[in-house]
Amino acid sequence: MAASDIGWREGGLAQGWTLVACAWLSVMANMVISPILPSMTTHFSGVSQVDLLISLAATSPAFFVAALAIPAGYLGNRIGHERVLLGAAILYGLAGVAPFFLENLHQIVISRAFVGVAEAAVMTCSTALIGDYFRGRRRERYLALQTGTSPVVAIVAVTLGGLAGNADWHNSFLIYGFAFVLVVATLAVLRGGRATPAPIDTAPRADGPQQVNWLNLGWICIVTVFAMTAFLVTIIQLPFLLTERGVPEPRMIGFLAGAATLANPLGALFFSFTRFRMMTKLTIAFAALGAGFGTMALSVDWHWTLIGAVMANFGAGTILPLLITWALAALPDAQRGVGTGAWISASFLGQFLSPLVILALKGATGSLANAVLVYALACGASAFLALLASLAGKGAPKAVATA
Repeated sequence: MAASDIGWREGGLAQGWTLVACAWLSVMANMVISPILPSMTTHFSGVSQVDLLISLAATSPAFFVAALAIPAGYLGNRIGHERVLLGAAILYGLAGVAPFFLENLHQIVISRAFVGVAEAAVMTCSTALIGDYFRGRRRERYLALQTGTSPVVAIVAVTLGGLAGNADWHNSFLIYGFAFVLVVATLAVLRGGRATPAPIDTAPRADGPQQVNWLNLGWICIVTVFAMTAFLVTIIQLPFLLTERGVPEPRMIGFLAGAATLANPLGALFFSFTRFRMMTKLTIAFAALGAGFGTMALSVDWHWTLIGAVMANFGAGTILPLLITWALAALPDAQRGVGTGAWISASFLGQFLSPLVILALKGATGSLANAVLVYALACGASAFLALLASLAGKGAPKAVATA
């Protein structure tokens, strides 16, 4: 037994799946609330700047993840990731359920901010604990499950959010009580205190970078911010477009949005099982987003709007694993934590900015459909630039299929 193995004991299925399930809270933060946003907007129509406040209620958690993910990691290092995870799960449950009891939109926005604070700690510490409890292929498997199960959780969350909110939009917030189930699971299966970190291989990788190319990583983060604003367009704006085009019930909105979300895992599978270069895949992803947004913007009924959402979600499902793979490929082992934190911050900053950008475009162009059309043009232009880079053989490395 190596010296670095002393005091370390690998986790089992219970620990692995509890930590994977903790990452589902991040997916739920946006998806549960999505089908009821039009109902909330109508309910608070007399409140000043209601559109801005509803946008903040939808995605303010993402801002706090972007701002606090790295500090949450430092706190976990000091007092133990398990302790921080437990406290954050309790806070997430309390803040998530709070709007069920609230009738003040400003208070709801504040409660959503606390959801973001908790989400930052849950995401960071659950991922760090996978690194502490597992190593090698088992670690890779559970990290893959964190992202691989997200599309399924998204479909369930948006469907349940619509069903629960059909009678009263307040009811949807009770779904955030799932965090209390994870509190019980965390107490039951995690070891408490400080998990002993898994031994690591300190030898440099012969096939990877030895120094961080900060210019390259910065460029990836800029692309990520824009891509993630596009990623959220369908999730946040589809319910409003469906409402405008004759689908008023949250239950039906949740069902249709859930159906459209099925395209996300198809995009992820396309990324995983095809051997195109990264830039070629990026071209396809932006082209699908642009075509989907264009169809959503120009359609006159909900049927074509849904078809456009499916196209856009395919592109979104392709672009998310592509971006994180691209970022990780640019990082040496010793700097992976800092680099991954930078990418996570860029990702959630994009999610936070998405509805605010759409709101600004809506004011400038006169309608939500026109704002989405601007995004269609921007994604089309991005696809063209990625195609030029692909033809020039520059940019991201060739993606290796994981089949």
